[in-house]
Amino acid sequence: MSSSVIRARRRAEVEDGEARLADHADRPEGTTPGAILGTLTAVRLSGDTQILRRTPRAGRRSRDGRLKLCMQFGGVAIVSQDGHRARIESGRMALYDPGRPYDLYLEGRWSCIVLTFPRSALSLPDGVVRQAMLRPHPFGEGPGAVLADFVVATLENRTSIGTSAGRLGEAAFHLIAGALDRTEPADAEAAADTLRRGILRFAREHLSDPALTHDEIAAAHLMAPRSLHRLFEQEPHTVTEYIRLRRLESAHRDLTDPLLGHLSIARIAARWCFPSQAHFTRAFQARYGTSPSIVRRASARSSST
Repeated sequence: MSSSVIRARRRAEVEDGEARLADHADRPEGTTPGAILGTLTAVRLSGDTQILRRTPRAGRRSRDGRLKLCMQFGGVAIVSQDGHRARIESGRMALYDPGRPYDLYLEGRWSCIVLTFPRSALSLPDGVVRQAMLRPHPFGEGPGAVLADFVVATLENRTSIGTSAGRLGEAAFHLIAGALDRTEPADAEAAADTLRRGILRFAREHLSDPALTHDEIAAAHLMAPRSLHRLFEQEPHTVTEYIRLRRLESAHRDLTDPLLGHLSIARIAARWCFPSQAHFTRAFQARYGTSPSIVRRASARSSST
């Protein structure tokens, strides 16, 4: 978990819902080597009572559009963020934003698995994501149980995943979205969010089609382009931005897939509708802070060891 650990203690006291911190520091015990599935990471943590705090400064450094999902397998966790508190008991999970300050109080002998992933990978409207953050969700049955089994099996088999990591990451995004999409938005937004879900799903399913544009999506949904723009003007990304982000994520996944090592960077770029390799390189570097060639070389070294 990338939170800054501050003045934690083995036995914390809670008064009026706020944890008081002791004067000595500690770190979560029992951290397993994490599993990296493309742009998703999973790590199992365990320990005794302590508090993890994301400071405003650390939050500003982490405003990269990523989310965390804490799945509690033992003990209790309480996430406090933006004046809202979510109590996560064993068998439940909660979504939160590491780009904003929070306190995470871990009570008793606890264990959890934390998933970190790009917000855009969920392909869910912002209203659904915000609603999902307001309360814990069960993972003992339904889509949540499927997600939990998948995550546990992934960590147990992390050393033998090999070239399937990126594809498993894509599967994880669908499972997370399925587990959280049971959240019902407010009535006034229900129809709009249902339409947004359908549009994002349509865009995701046609990412490799060069004809996929804002106007083409509007036409496919019998809407005027201006109406589609208005539908997404309060979302974190416009439809065009969403398409570009998901295409870059797909290209990143392919660049790290040893099974696709025979494809040139230009071929992968074209595969995801970037006909100009120079344009692709600039967009990729702006998104990931490094070049496609460096990502490919690092992946090749990793797979050869």
